[in-house]
Amino acid sequence: MYKEKFSYTQKCISKNNGKIRKIYVPNENLKKFLRTLLKNLENIYHNNYIHDCDHAFLKGKNCVTNAATHIKSRFILSLDIEDFFESLPKSLLENYISDHILDLVLVNKRIVQGYPTSPYLANIAMIEVDNLIMEVIKNKDITYTRYADDLTFSFNEATEREYILATVIQILKGFNLKINGKKTKFQDKKNGRAIITGVGVSMYAVHPTRKTLKKIRAAKHQNNILSERGLVSWSLCKTPK
Repeated sequence: MYKEKFSYTQKCISKNNGKIRKIYVPNENLKKFLRTLLKNLENIYHNNYIHDCDHAFLKGKNCVTNAATHIKSRFILSLDIEDFFESLPKSLLENYISDHILDLVLVNKRIVQGYPTSPYLANIAMIEVDNLIMEVIKNKDITYTRYADDLTFSFNEATEREYILATVIQILKGFNLKINGKKTKFQDKKNGRAIITGVGVSMYAVHPTRKTLKKIRAAKHQNNILSERGLVSWSLCKTPK
């Protein structure tokens, strides 16, 4: 009954790396229906997650809370899951959501960008992955957070880098997920502030990045008031209320 009045259009957007990002735009009927599911999906996530390591698409969390978690550690290892949304298998959702609902919120059994339900679906799908990662680092002095497809690890012994890489790659492989090697980044704060999800992080606090400050100067020079205000607000590195 639902599928007769529900449809979507597909748009392709060019990414900076030359690849194409597919965006799925639901029609008004489907969009309204998907929005009615948001509160339930939020409850499913909050009733099932174990470790408080997720900072994306959640009330009271943002890029700043994600970055601030890593203030006290010297070394930062940042990993990125390749083709995040559409790579997450349906099997990671089946223990939490009925097949009837999954048929409506997924396209070809995949989470897609553009549906309002997709951010929460991604968080739910990653519960098991986050649990496994936390399990393998529980006896080590390693801090882990995730912001959507960005996995961040911080530690004070440089030798932990190889252990994390090997272990996390193996965990993700078990779910047919891959690390985007081009976006893997290792940082040492002794060489200056680390950049985590667009936020500068020292051993004491979070800071706006040079890139953000440069954009503010450019917006001011161009008399782009709205852009300048937005960038200034971002540069304050505030956590959400």
